[in-house]
Amino acid sequence: MHTIRNCLIFLLLTPFYGVATTQPIDVNLSHCFNQASERFQIDHRLLIAIAQVESGMNSKAIGLNKRGGKVISEDVGLMQINSSWFPTLAGMGITRNDLLNNPCQNIYVGAWILAKNISSNGVNWESVGAYNAGFKGANAPFRMKYAKKVYAKYLALTGEG
Repeated sequence: MHTIRNCLIFLLLTPFYGVATTQPIDVNLSHCFNQASERFQIDHRLLIAIAQVESGMNSKAIGLNKRGGKVISEDVGLMQINSSWFPTLAGMGITRNDLLNNPCQNIYVGAWILAKNISSNGVNWESVGAYNAGFKGANAPFRMKYAKKVYAKYLALTGEG
């Protein structure tokens, strides 16, 4: 039943167009990255690079975002999906628990978020940086800093780094 639900959720996701040590890529996760890559037309190595930067390939990672000592949001799982997405994802039947316990689901959601960024802003490093820092003008330095980290991981994965 969960498999059917997860497959349906995956099909419904349409393309609108503190970092841990990186762990090796699990064979099963490779399959998930490849499927998400095909579904959202994003290079699988870019998705892996984002996961490496976001969670160090830790599917159980939880990051707390604080302002003034108060937790304002959390990031969960391999692709560190921010809790600001939870209401939207809940409408698709995806829960915080799903994102923490189903790495493939987490990868698909991360790819969907990146595809939305690319759809609204184009295929560029700003769109990649916005995965972590959003599109607010004041966040431009954070976007570029994040994009450079992802780019370095991406180059290493392509053998060019």
